[in-house]
Amino acid sequence: MKKTVLFLLTCAGILFINSESAAQANDKEKKVKMDQTSNNLTELQLAVEGMHCQAGCANGIDNMLQEQEGIVDSETLFDTSSSVIRYDNKLISEKDIIALIQERGFKAERKAAPKK
Repeated sequence: MKKTVLFLLTCAGILFINSESAAQANDKEKKVKMDQTSNNLTELQLAVEGMHCQAGCANGIDNMLQEQEGIVDSETLFDTSSSVIRYDNKLISEKDIIALIQERGFKAERKAAPKK
């Protein structure tokens, strides 16, 4: 019994350390990506329609976008039906980003600039 508990605690510790290492590596990768594209960095704010949840829809959009070359960061929120995407405009265009979201079955369009 004690060996089993010790084994399980050891495994849990190893998993925790690995997940922390992966998170740190991901943060470093994002920083490098950001440094390399800072001169061409553009922020795109979209209204996204057709999402039914955060986990599948909004997070799915973010995961798909972050796999694309040129996307530095994206945050899509179900509760506000919006997405904020930072990207390198030399590697991917606004039109391409919107098309990728639409291919997933959502309507996406640039948010209107606030009136002054």
